[in-house]
Amino acid sequence: MAKKRQPAEPRRVTPEAVDPRHAWDRPLQAPGHTQVDFEERVDFRRLHGYRLGRVRQALVGSGLGALLVFDQHNIRYISSTVIGEWARDKLTRWCLLTGNGEPWVWDFGSAARHHRLYAPWLPPKHSLAGLVGLRGAVAPKAGLFKAAAHEIKAILADEGVADMPLGVDVVEPPFLFALQEAGVRVSDENEIVALATKRLYEMGSDCVEAINAISGERCSPHPHNFTDRLIRPGDQAFFDIIQSFVGYRTCYYRTFSVGRATAAQVSAYKKAREWMDEAIALIKPGVTTDRIARAFPKAPEIGFESEMAAFGLNFCHGLGLGLHERPIISRLNSFDDPLELQAGMVFAVETYCPATDGVSAARIEEEVIVMPKGAQVITLFPAEELPIANRY
Repeated sequence: MAKKRQPAEPRRVTPEAVDPRHAWDRPLQAPGHTQVDFEERVDFRRLHGYRLGRVRQALVGSGLGALLVFDQHNIRYISSTVIGEWARDKLTRWCLLTGNGEPWVWDFGSAARHHRLYAPWLPPKHSLAGLVGLRGAVAPKAGLFKAAAHEIKAILADEGVADMPLGVDVVEPPFLFALQEAGVRVSDENEIVALATKRLYEMGSDCVEAINAISGERCSPHPHNFTDRLIRPGDQAFFDIIQSFVGYRTCYYRTFSVGRATAAQVSAYKKAREWMDEAIALIKPGVTTDRIARAFPKAPEIGFESEMAAFGLNFCHGLGLGLHERPIISRLNSFDDPLELQAGMVFAVETYCPATDGVSAARIEEEVIVMPKGAQVITLFPAEELPIANRY
């Protein structure tokens, strides 16, 4: 008879790791808003360790073997990673922490590669591309929930906590069911939170989710967020306007070159525009989404190893009360779960092409209505050719 595996010992948290080091004998600091080399302001590595230590401390006394979190703030607290505000209510990112391991992060397509480059506090293999349901936009039939659940179960087994309960903060029901079917014991009471959040947005909650601004070397790979980087002459830059009006979302990318454009930038833009026009030409009632997905480049054509890693760069997504609704049209899911287009559908078509210079990239997005005879573009800012801002 095989011996029953002993539960893994949780990683020990030292008092120093969770000491905030308050200096109450000194006035509260009000440092400048940037980092400098001549005084210590925010020690971000210590901040990362402090937050992670507090989570480990909580896990020790919880009876749980691991935490699986989908809330943006929880993901940031555990992993010190974040992408744009637009992802806040999508449940499309998740983070796993076992009591004796390092954080694992599944992120939106190319954001995972960005983390491997710019978040060295995470082991490189722990930053993974992931996609499941986007709050109902991708059906469980596509198999993404099942694949993710088995991936999580394998990690739990490798890190010695497969026999212990898994704590979850907020989760899409199909993900919960997939975990349970995979044999993962889940401790969760939060489906009501997800349903209530969905209901609030259905009742017309308006907000500006994000103005994504990406420029220069940050264009490739696409990080899906913005920083305080200065836009410089010669940069290629793209911007995404994500907001709701009377509850309905827009998603609207445009790319510009600043002052001048290089041959590599122009070439990337032309290719992104070609993919866009080919996809739009196929859109009409009765066409199935797998046909449109074939108009988009394969992942290796834009430098990615898999369709999962390239997801969110060349695809279509429905627009409604949610930013990513059905149909989700991509090489990742549409061949396995094609849907038939119907007149009246409104969705966004997005293309992305990295430039041969290794840093620039073109990003274009058009919103379309499926009319009886084909697609009508409703985003009217010119995008047929690469715009150059403040040409010199």
